Amino acid sequence: MILVDRWIDISEYLKEKKYASMEELMQKFQLSRSTVRRTLIAMEERNLLKRVRGGAEVVEDEVPLKIVDCENIFNTNKEAKIKIAKKAAQLIEDNDVIFIDSGSTCFYMIDHIESKGITVVTNGIVHIQKLMSKGINTYILGGYAKPEKNLIMGEDIINKIRVMNFDKVFLGTMGIDARSGFTTMMLEDGEVKKAVIKSSEKCYILADKSKFNVRRFYTYGEFNEATIITDSKIEFEDGRAKIIY
Repeated sequence: MILVDRWIDISEYLKEKKYASMEELMQKFQLSRSTVRRTLIAMEERNLLKRVRGGAEVVEDEVPLKIVDCENIFNTNKEAKIKIAKKAAQLIEDNDVIFIDSGSTCFYMIDHIESKGITVVTNGIVHIQKLMSKGINTYILGGYAKPEKNLIMGEDIINKIRVMNFDKVFLGTMGIDARSGFTTMMLEDGEVKKAVIKSSEKCYILADKSKFNVRRFYTYGEFNEATIITDSKIEFEDGRAKIIY
């Protein structure tokens, strides 16, 4: 069961029952005691339920669960992102094993994938359903979901990625800077991207013009490690960068 789906199912169950014991949740959702305990802790941190002795109860002033609170990010420069996504999807060949990260431009790629027999690894929450609806063989990196960031994060994700081999990887970025390379604001996201780049045959960074000449806190890649795909000519003062327009 996908982690966010589990949260939704437990939330709906508690709305109906008002209270459920640990044993009841274990039996209902076919989960171990330790998994139920971790899930309840994570849900309580987001005010989705209240843990009580022996189980959990519904939160009366419950805040609705938002799977992704990043609608503005997905809609910003949407036309440019879709144009980039189409170019990127054309690079996928039949039977490729690829990684598609949680970025919004990478999400729009999925609509335009036509290659057959591919396997996609992803850490994007909203990406999962779209990939599966297209019948694409999908591997989901396990861990805790961060719906507000559209990310699945976990301590062992890096170790899993290190033993994987990707024909191509497609990454979003928060900034592209002549001094610092490809950058992001999130350390955890940057570590995942670093590992993915090292495990890839070819790496592509999907970036609209707003990401150029922008420097964020954490560098996850250098220009010699990836090719940038963008939608139009951009003034960028670094001859090392490989760019597909």
